[in-house]
Amino acid sequence: MNEHLDADKAALLPVQHLAWVGDAVHQLLVRQHFVLEGQLSPGQQAHRAAAGLTSAAGQAAPVAELLSRLTGREQELFHRGRNSKTAARGGADYSQATGLEVVIGWLWLSGQRERLEELFQLLLQLSKQEG
Repeated sequence: MNEHLDADKAALLPVQHLAWVGDAVHQLLVRQHFVLEGQLSPGQQAHRAAAGLTSAAGQAAPVAELLSRLTGREQELFHRGRNSKTAARGGADYSQATGLEVVIGWLWLSGQRERLEELFQLLLQLSKQEG
């Protein structure tokens, strides 16, 4: 599927939509990474490893380091997601994770696949340093 929105139009979507798509894309990228890496057995081991990176705590852990590497637009979207009423009710990790998911969702929906891959690789690297 190669359909995507103009970056400006995608940025105007409700935060909940961006985060919803971003969550799904992040899950897919993590699972794809583990499958292509080929170091995990299918089943519980793979599920636990993926959950460690896609849970709210797993997503929030590398955010502090990641923020300085986001563009101005990405930072703006991150803050919109982090500060949304839905995210605020879930605690600090949930808020940070929502902000990240908004950025991922926006990149996906606006067709910025190279930037998405760049940020995903950085997230993996930062998560390994955290763990």
